[in-house]
Amino acid sequence: MPKMEKMSLKTFWDAVEQRLAACSTDELRATLRTMAQETPPTERQAFLARLKPMAETAAAVQQALLQEDLLADIADLTHELEAEMEGADYREERYGWDEYDEEDSLGSYEDFVEPLVALFDRTDAAFDYGNLALARAAYQKLFAVLDVDDGYGRGVSADDLESVDIGEARARYLRAVYETEPPAHRPQALFEQMHQVQSWLARPHPTLEDIIQISPQPLPDQGQFLADWIAFLRGQSGGDADSWLREAIRLSQGTQGLEELARAEGKMRPRAYLDWLAALEQEGKHRQVLTAAQEALQTLPDELPIRAAIADHLCTAATKLNETDTLRAGRWEAFVAKPTLARLLDLWEVTPAGEERTRLMQRAAQHVKDYLAHPSGHQEAGTWWGEDDLERPAWIDKSVLAHAYLFAEDWDTARQLAAGEKVLGWSSSANPQGLVVPFFLVLLSDKRPGAWPSNLAQLWQQGLQNSIGFGYWDRISDEEACPEHSRRDSIPRRLERACADRFSTASLSHDQQEPILSWCLDVAQQRVNAIVSNQHRDSYPKAAVLIAACAEVLRLRGKGKEADALLDDVHNRFPRHRAFQADLKAKVPGTCE
Repeated sequence: MPKMEKMSLKTFWDAVEQRLAACSTDELRATLRTMAQETPPTERQAFLARLKPMAETAAAVQQALLQEDLLADIADLTHELEAEMEGADYREERYGWDEYDEEDSLGSYEDFVEPLVALFDRTDAAFDYGNLALARAAYQKLFAVLDVDDGYGRGVSADDLESVDIGEARARYLRAVYETEPPAHRPQALFEQMHQVQSWLARPHPTLEDIIQISPQPLPDQGQFLADWIAFLRGQSGGDADSWLREAIRLSQGTQGLEELARAEGKMRPRAYLDWLAALEQEGKHRQVLTAAQEALQTLPDELPIRAAIADHLCTAATKLNETDTLRAGRWEAFVAKPTLARLLDLWEVTPAGEERTRLMQRAAQHVKDYLAHPSGHQEAGTWWGEDDLERPAWIDKSVLAHAYLFAEDWDTARQLAAGEKVLGWSSSANPQGLVVPFFLVLLSDKRPGAWPSNLAQLWQQGLQNSIGFGYWDRISDEEACPEHSRRDSIPRRLERACADRFSTASLSHDQQEPILSWCLDVAQQRVNAIVSNQHRDSYPKAAVLIAACAEVLRLRGKGKEADALLDDVHNRFPRHRAFQADLKAKVPGTCE
């Protein structure tokens, strides 16, 4: 079930008012009766309590707002928490922390969660009913409480308050700051406090849109403030100031303003191009997206990683416009900027099979080789990385280069790349040997996917998964690499399809087959020897699968006697390693008789 997008408070109240205006009295009564019927028995009293006449409810609200003791209650709770922390430090040093473990990281601090939630609720009420000065002071103190920890880094964090929407609380606080500051001082005060809340809470950086959407009421003096805000931000430095400036221009001047900003300051603010492209996409102007993206790529320096994200917009527009050549050009631009495995697959998938695809893979392999040879230059290309990876250089390893060589049918270079690696550490994507050896064994079997013997198929799956990495996926999501791919079409599946395509057309020449087979067998023997001799017991099954797969390939090539000799040699070499013998017997029954 897809996750529903969170609705802002302003949007919610606007929708509520629209629906109320469209309903008659009888319709509203019918709606309330339906809601009453759907109320669980345990919540019926609370439902009735909310149906009090307005005068009674308003009186209760006013009484709640006359809580001059709110700040005092927060201060009292803060002192209690600090006292508990001092006691915790003492107990830790003298007796150890019996109440604390990994599953219950709060320990005795759990008693403070419910009171903190109640204080946030009271502060929310102060804001919602217009006591903004009180709300501002209370939020500030509450956020400070969440920043308090003991000498061991423990405390109550925002994540512990599961029933509190911290994002909304932060937006309320900033709206209170805005409305309680004199107009002339608003830009400076808001800038300082937007930075402050980021130090309090490890959340995405706040935006002016958050402040606008947290209340059903219009933002006072919004037009004049936007002009003042833009002028103020132009004098600030840093990624946040740049982001807030671009947002302010979008809110005040729309797509036209973003276009002017990108063309005037795009080299200094490359994300302005992305904002412009996103705005055009939202308006469905795909031809203009294409033109603007091409303009951005011609303007920005070649080494900027953000060019990959710009090229993605170009590719999306090209797909919408059914312009295949432009799509392929965009995929190449994105790959050059960030030569990850995902983007290598993007290239493979948009290029027709045959010599054209092979030549492109050769070109891609050369680029990956050059990229790996000069990592420092790429690192310097990202000046500010912000909250995402768009400006971060791609962090890749040799597995990407190995895939490129294999896709390019550059067998000798792929073997040379793998030959220099260690026979241990195949589980790391940084060791291409764990991919290249299984690939060659599959190729030497002369069988297509689905027809491989069991151990060979298992060995290939291990090599394929290890070449991707443990959930790392080159620091880039499938959607970012290729927006039209869904999560159901993940990198492993795309990679498996690409390799299956390559297996269906690739072959080793007669002169290449025996040297490569001999090399694979030699590496396999070395790996098995290194694993078993050093008693890496967790890897015994891997060694057994590898040597069994080698035997399967030999049999498929009509070399049954050599297969038997290989298995006998391994069996006789480790007669006392019973665990390994058992794993080998499980993979090749009859081996250890």
